[in-house]
Amino acid sequence: MPWPLVLLGAAYAVDLAGGDVDQWAPVYAGAFLAIAELSYWSLELRGRAEDVERLTERRAGLIVALAIGAVALGGIVLAATSLRLGSGVALDGAGVLAAIGVLFAVALVARRA
Repeated sequence: MPWPLVLLGAAYAVDLAGGDVDQWAPVYAGAFLAIAELSYWSLELRGRAEDVERLTERRAGLIVALAIGAVALGGIVLAATSLRLGSGVALDGAGVLAAIGVLFAVALVARRA
């Protein structure tokens, strides 16, 4: 199941290779996420005769919320890349500290799981 999504993402990356940042990238990210979630959900439902009615509605709502959240988060990142903050050692150090903080947070979440 992941290979069609990988090929679709690769085609999009090749399309972007020679140009500027695509302003529609967050929308594509949300669409890729929704497509992946819906396709894996269809695999989960294979072989089952019935599904709990309320569970279907909740799962569909969660997929829509995740896709909208991905678009919003992508838009924030895209907006942050357009800021002109200058450069220097202090800004590079802040970037390194932020990256270390993100890795630490991911490690904490992975450890709990």
